[in-house]
Amino acid sequence: MGFFQQPKIRKFNYQPVFYDERKEALKNKIDAAERERAREYVPGASIKGSFKRMEVQRKELKYTPFMRFISIMGIAAALVAAVYMAQLMGLLF
Repeated sequence: MGFFQQPKIRKFNYQPVFYDERKEALKNKIDAAERERAREYVPGASIKGSFKRMEVQRKELKYTPFMRFISIMGIAAALVAAVYMAQLMGLLF
């Protein structure tokens, strides 16, 4: 009785989900641009904080004496290497 009966077919409700990172990034950029366009234009609003940001960036990128020393040593090492290579090739002396 149960020997010749076929079991019922099992059905799964599987729906594959595809994620496209580039498409998602493009959608986010478009949404941001539309939100930006929807805002009311205020003359000078985009310039207002830009000078302050430049000042902060300038202060963060101070040229310290240690950086100057490293730069000079790097240039000196490059010159010594160039002279040494020229001597090896017989171009000097």
